[in-house]
This record gives sequence, C-alpha cells and structure tokens, in this order.
Amino acid sequence: MEREQLPEWFEKDFFVHEKDQRSWDDLVVGEEYETVPFVLTEERIRKYAEGTEDFNPLYLDGEIAEKSQFKGMIAPPTIVVPIVFASTPPNSWIKMPGAVNPGQKLEFGVPARPGDTIYCSIKLIDKFIKRNKKYTLARMHITNQNGETVCIWTGGLILPR
Repeated sequence: MEREQLPEWFEKDFFVHEKDQRSWDDLVVGEEYETVPFVLTEERIRKYAEGTEDFNPLYLDGEIAEKSQFKGMIAPPTIVVPIVFASTPPNSWIKMPGAVNPGQKLEFGVPARPGDTIYCSIKLIDKFIKRNKKYTLARMHITNQNGETVCIWTGGLILPR
C-alpha cells in the first residue's frame, strides 16, 4: 500500500473518540477488521529490543546474526503485538479504553526481519458473557510481504461496555 493510500486516521493523532467506537453489543462474530501494512525497520526493532531489555544479538548485530541459523537479523517475536496495535485504527474495539486482557496465545511462524512489510487480518471469532462480563475473542493472522505466516495471535478482551 502506497503512503498516499493510507487511511485518513493513520496520519492523524491516535486519540480514541469513544463516540466513534462500537460497543460489545454492536460487534458481529465473523467480522474482519481493517489494518494497514507496517514496515519493520532496524530502528524499530532496536527500539523494541531496548524497551523490553532484550539485547539478543540476533536483533541488534547484523554480523553475528548473519552467522546464525537465521542468516541475518530478525525481530523479537513479540514485536507483533505493538505492530498490530500500531496498524489498527484508533476507533477499533480492540483499543477500547478500559478493556482488560484475560489471556493471549501466540503461535509463531517465520521470523520478522528488517525491511519486512507486516500485514494483519483481524477476525472476531467469538463473543460471550461470563460472570456478567462482556468477552471477545479475536484471531490476528500476521503475515509478511511474501504471504508467510509470522504469527497467529488469538486474544481475548473483556470490554467495559
């Protein structure tokens, strides 16, 4: 996707306007949600590694990474979590203020690398009420520019409304 084709929200602030968010009652199981491609750079990998204090040389040192089984630098596997949130519109229900995260499952495929374009397809796979709380369950299929699976992330949320 070219820069000029990015959705309007991508270039604006990421302030969530509560009135624009759909409530749990409005969500339909089976719906898929919009995201935008995310280009992974060495700088973004470095910042994530530093922020998580994971100084694995496979993430930070091209010379060492080149000699590894990966034949080059890779990103920390969990970098997909902030990528999904960065590429999801601010009014998405997955960014609802006050939502609580009751559990996540991440299944990793090929490693993400500097220069990869990361794509994410988000699908609501279930919603239910348990102990008077409104739960959602979504599956994020995260791929690279070659269509290879980087991660399948199944995540739950308890929504406040």
